[in-house]
Amino acid sequence: MSAAIESDDEDLKTAIALSMAENLAHIVPQRVKNEPAATDGLTSQNMPKVGLAGIDRHAMERDRLARFASRKHERSISPPPVRDPRKAPRLETTTVDMPSGARLNMFSTLVQQDQATRKSATANAANINLKTKTVPIKDEFPTVSSMLRQPELEYPHGVVKKTWAFGHERTGDDIKLEEVLEPHTLRTAVLSAFQWDPDWILSKLKTPPNGGSTKCVFIMQAKDAALRQQMLRETEPQRAFLRLCFPPMPGAVHCMHSKLMLLFHPTKLRMMENSVFLIDLPRLPNDTQADKSTLPAFAQDLLFFLEQQTLDQDIRAGILNFDFSATIHMRFVHTAGGTFHGDDAARTGLLGLSRAVRDLNLETAADLHLDFAASSIGSLNDYFLRSLHSAARGEDLIAIAEATSKQSKAQFFKPSAAVPRTKAVAKAAAVVGIRDLFRIYFPTRATVQASTAQAAGTICLSRKWWENMSFPRSVFRDYVSVRKGLLSHNKILYARGTRQRRTGEDMDGDEDEGEGVGRDVAWVYVGSANLSESAWGKLSFDKKAKAWKINCRNWECGVLLPVPEERLRGATAREGKVERAVVKKESVAGEDSETESDEEGDAGEGVGTRKQVVGMEVFDGLAKPPFEYPGREYEGREPWYFQERMR
Repeated sequence: MSAAIESDDEDLKTAIALSMAENLAHIVPQRVKNEPAATDGLTSQNMPKVGLAGIDRHAMERDRLARFASRKHERSISPPPVRDPRKAPRLETTTVDMPSGARLNMFSTLVQQDQATRKSATANAANINLKTKTVPIKDEFPTVSSMLRQPELEYPHGVVKKTWAFGHERTGDDIKLEEVLEPHTLRTAVLSAFQWDPDWILSKLKTPPNGGSTKCVFIMQAKDAALRQQMLRETEPQRAFLRLCFPPMPGAVHCMHSKLMLLFHPTKLRMMENSVFLIDLPRLPNDTQADKSTLPAFAQDLLFFLEQQTLDQDIRAGILNFDFSATIHMRFVHTAGGTFHGDDAARTGLLGLSRAVRDLNLETAADLHLDFAASSIGSLNDYFLRSLHSAARGEDLIAIAEATSKQSKAQFFKPSAAVPRTKAVAKAAAVVGIRDLFRIYFPTRATVQASTAQAAGTICLSRKWWENMSFPRSVFRDYVSVRKGLLSHNKILYARGTRQRRTGEDMDGDEDEGEGVGRDVAWVYVGSANLSESAWGKLSFDKKAKAWKINCRNWECGVLLPVPEERLRGATAREGKVERAVVKKESVAGEDSETESDEEGDAGEGVGTRKQVVGMEVFDGLAKPPFEYPGREYEGREPWYFQERMR
């Protein structure tokens, strides 16, 4: 018994010694290193192989020494952690682990491949040729300090500028992309485009991979569901700072063409549209939000457009944090892709343009002159030109269509001479010399070939449309940029006319209010919509719904900016700032007749009356035309056909 107790005591002493030795090893590891033989000897000679509870003390000590040696080796090749790893800080939402840009490069390649399928081989070759050319010019980017010194609201009332181009001097009315974005203070960038170079645009932004915290939303075209899913998969690693939005493209909708930018900064929201319209809207004080129902019409139409595009709710809600009161004198004009009825139809396409003109009290008589600079031309005819002209005058297109339809049904079997004309039909018929009221600016082949680029990949017109008998070739003028050798990609509509009296208005009362009949009217549309039915929509009657509808095949948007009244008065008073318009009667075939008509339309505004309208100089302080005016007629020359090889 005493022997057993003595044996147990020895085991206990040995266990205590081992424990003390282990603690000592942690405290003075260098001593263990200097005396390995003694330790090994103690372990091998004095430790029994089996001790308390059947534990193999020799094996335990061997394992302990192995663990100690392993820990010691790890310390020799890497520094110990500075804190408990369980207490490591949480990753911020702007921190992105992206050791390589492989997935983002795949996304960029996917986008480029999809875009190449939308254009002809000739157009793609022209684009590639322009990308590979280098221009020997020093590009001076703004410094961080200069950008931070800029006033918070640089454009509080809105401004139209030109995109700066390589090889051209800065003139004060141009702007670079970096100046638009202001990347050093940019929190969120909502960007829209038809053509994308993702790598290039991301290089302009202070996103997390570039050492910043800017988040992005790309509004992109992807009609095919498989393409959308693939694009989402390729950008999954960047989801912390990059979202994709794909506006609906059902049925005949085929083009997401808007260029809208929404740039959220700490103290302002900057809006941009094509050509370039900019406005800075201040953030509301004390983190307040505007009531959507009381927003100006500009903001309400903007939100309607973004809702139709299915832009994320948090972005749309963020817009309510800014003050839109500076937009009260302008309108946001858009074309939403799809089919719309009722109130929604009245807000978009040609109907939306017409409503905007009426809201701003810009209705005009039949003498309205339209100058349209476009980079893509659709299959035009006089019917489309009349529809656009009526919308630009502020006419109710649905009322005209209904009146025309009812009259044609009621008088189908009566001789044409016996058919009375309603007032709405008479107004529509008054503008029969529509080609005398339009100028369309589009470059000829010679102008493109003489340009610095010598080719054009994004200026589009089809030969089969141009050579169609009903195509209005006589209204075309050669687009020659005021910047030598430059090809432009503008979509600008200039309107000039005289104000028309509304039904029930008292002329004397209007004169007292400064809104009298005959006063000059001028406004400009700056945006993404080209001259085509796809861009502005087509009005038709839905037999199933028994209501009028508008079908829009594109997504477009822009702004309508009136020329201020004081500018109009000054332009009218200056000699040489007016031009005389003679409205001619069209022949049955649709070509212009050389004889003037003696007919008169409603309220003395019809064909044959001579009207004076302000000159194009009236736009100099608002959106000065970037092309030579009035423009040279084609005179037998051909336009630029984007599907044909250069000869």
